[in-house]
Amino acid sequence: MGTRHILHCDMNCFYASVEMQRHPELRDTPLAVCGSQEERHGIVLTANYIAKPYGVKTGMALWQAKQKCPELHIVPPHFDRYLRFSRMAREIYADYTDLVEPFGLDEVWCDVTGTQKLRERGMEALANEIRERVKFELGITVSVGASWNKIFAKLGSDYKKPDAVTVFTPENYRDKVWPLPASDLLGVGR
Repeated sequence: MGTRHILHCDMNCFYASVEMQRHPELRDTPLAVCGSQEERHGIVLTANYIAKPYGVKTGMALWQAKQKCPELHIVPPHFDRYLRFSRMAREIYADYTDLVEPFGLDEVWCDVTGTQKLRERGMEALANEIRERVKFELGITVSVGASWNKIFAKLGSDYKKPDAVTVFTPENYRDKVWPLPASDLLGVGR
């Protein structure tokens, strides 16, 4: 069997990105999508890249997030919107392969091994085309990792964010992956 060609597409700060796309006036403000404090689910589900430098993190209590970032704009979740955007993104991915494996609402692996588009464009160009289409068609960004296996493809989508492509090949992975902590790999704990 030859080398596989796997893409991992991860929509950046997904819930927050969908909210900012729907409400452009919030794009330049620190924003977090949070559960209801009244229903005792007041945790950060996701934060945008403006809020993260303040220390606002997924899973943090809403009161802690507000302490770290007093000007944090809180938005309630709209899961119907997130499902819709997830479906629309998967329609884009399906234009490249029928081998799409979801990993939550905002992430997928795409096996593009042997596809005509891979032969025509190559891995990096194909990954960039998908990244650009998601941005243009959905108004949100995606980071794409490309490699010969799912673990390195996932690591690639996490390697540079937001809105980036990283390719790990048998020729370059030692230089790029080996310096990273093992905990950066999917499935490896502390």
